[in-house]
Amino acid sequence: MDLRHLNYFLILAEELHFGRAAERLHISQPPLSRMIQQIENELGVLLFERTKRSVILTPAGLDFLQDAKQMILQMQTVKKRLAIYGQGETGTLRIGYVGAVMHSKLPSLLAEFNKNLPHINLQFEELTNHNLVHELNNGTLDAAFVRTWLHPEKLEEKLILSEPFVAVLPAKHSLSKNNKISVKELIDEKFITFTRECGPTIFDSFLIMCANAGFTPRISHHASQLNSVLRLVESGFGISLLPEQIANGYALNLKFIPLENEKETIPLIMLIRKENPNPALVHLHNHLLQIPVNS
Repeated sequence: MDLRHLNYFLILAEELHFGRAAERLHISQPPLSRMIQQIENELGVLLFERTKRSVILTPAGLDFLQDAKQMILQMQTVKKRLAIYGQGETGTLRIGYVGAVMHSKLPSLLAEFNKNLPHINLQFEELTNHNLVHELNNGTLDAAFVRTWLHPEKLEEKLILSEPFVAVLPAKHSLSKNNKISVKELIDEKFITFTRECGPTIFDSFLIMCANAGFTPRISHHASQLNSVLRLVESGFGISLLPEQIANGYALNLKFIPLENEKETIPLIMLIRKENPNPALVHLHNHLLQIPVNS
C-alpha cells in the first residue's frame, strides 16, 4: 500500500460516493473500485459497505480512517523536511582551513552565513595545504580555505577576497608613526617572514614587492607560525610584510602600517571538489562569492 492507495481511500471516505470521489481524483469509477478492493484485500477486512443507494464506512473503515490521516500527515511532514535538504537549507558542511585564514574576514563571513542558514551545521578542521587537498579529493571535506594558489588537478579554486599587505614594525621603530610606508623605505631592514613551504603566495609576493622596490631583502629568520613572526618583530629582531587583517586579534606592541602604491595582495581562496553533491555547498558558494573581492 502506498500514498496513492491512502489518498483514494481518504477521498472516498470523505465523499461516501464513488462517482464524486472518482471525479475529485480525475479518474473513472472502475479504477477507484479496483483500488479500494485492493486495499481491502491487503488489509483482509471490508472498509466500506456498498449498496445501490449509499456507501458507508464499516467500523474497521472508521478505525483505519484515523490511521490513514495520520500516515498521510506524517509523510507530508517527512517530504517537507527532506525538501529542505534538497534545497540545501539544512544538513552539514565540513570545512577545512589552514590557520592563516583565521586572520582574515573569513570567520565573520562564515558566522554571517550560519546566522542566515542556522540549520546548516558547520564543522571545522585545521589542516595543512597538502592534507586539505587530500581530504577534499576523498570527499571527507566539502570546502577548504587557503591563502595560496595550489592549482590542484581535480578541484576548483574560487577567489573569495584579496587583501593588501601592511608593514609590521616594532612599536618603537623609527617609521612606526608614519601613516603609510613605501617598500623602498625598508631597504636596510632585516625581515622576518614565513617559510615558503608554509605560505608560498605570501613569500613570493613579498619577494616581488622588494624586487620592484629595487632590492633583495635580508631575511634574518623564517618562521612557520604567525605568532612566532609577530613576537620576533615585537622583540626587535626585524620587521615583516603581512596581510592587512593580521592586525586584528592581537594585542602586541606592534604597528601595522599600510604600504604605499603596492599592487601585490594576498588571496583568500575556497577549494571545492568539482562534483560535490552537497546542496548546502551551493548556498555557501553563493554567499561568499557575493562579497567584493577587494572588500
